[in-house]
Amino acid sequence: MTAAIADTDILSTFGKIGSMDLLRLLFQTVHVAPAVYGELLKAEQVGFSWVASVKQAVELVPLTEGESRQAEQLFTLYPQLGRGELESFVLAQAHYLLCLTNDRQAKEVSKALGLPYLDLEEILRALKLRRILTTEALAQLIEQIKEKDHTRIKAKEQILSS
Repeated sequence: MTAAIADTDILSTFGKIGSMDLLRLLFQTVHVAPAVYGELLKAEQVGFSWVASVKQAVELVPLTEGESRQAEQLFTLYPQLGRGELESFVLAQAHYLLCLTNDRQAKEVSKALGLPYLDLEEILRALKLRRILTTEALAQLIEQIKEKDHTRIKAKEQILSS
């Protein structure tokens, strides 16, 4: 199994539907960058109850001084991204982690940096291909994502039929 590093978007999706365990079944470890952890703490402070399960399921990876400098350099190159994504990219490079993001711009930068990533649709497809979820259970999960996270899975039919 591969270790991964997730951004807040992916974590909030699985947190809102109470399914962080699925990420833990797919990946050896799910790491978070300090800025992502800070975003989670802010969400918790404003009352989002799903954050507790996310915090229990992830491991915070601190940045070294050199990694902090790298993140700052990336911020000047890619100001359209948040610190969470950029710190995640630096840590992914340093620790050979798979990036988990559903942000369109983050996926483009990940490609530009040569970093492997999975987006939400690919994660859902992996849950089926690895037989973690049946087609029926996956269909229910997709409906929960639509209802609780207000995220539409464009490739739903392809994912369920693959």
